[in-house]
Amino acid sequence: MSQSIARNGAADLDKSTIDYAAIADPGHGNSVAGWTGVIIMLIGISVGCVGFTIHNPTITYISIGIVALGVVVGLILRAVGLGNKPKKK
Repeated sequence: MSQSIARNGAADLDKSTIDYAAIADPGHGNSVAGWTGVIIMLIGISVGCVGFTIHNPTITYISIGIVALGVVVGLILRAVGLGNKPKKK
């Protein structure tokens, strides 16, 4: 492999064919609904890890409910309008 290809990137990449407008906002869930749902689910997973580690099935099953609550809260917040706006085609 030559030094110029390694330094300048792939020789066959034509950057003029990339549609930058289409990839400008990929919508990775950066919304109140997305973040709230994920944070609740992370708390549930953390509680589940503790319950699993100390061999307490009650805590482990409660954590499954917390994760399910995170999904429901995220969906409710999205329905209220705090989620990502749909892209217009």
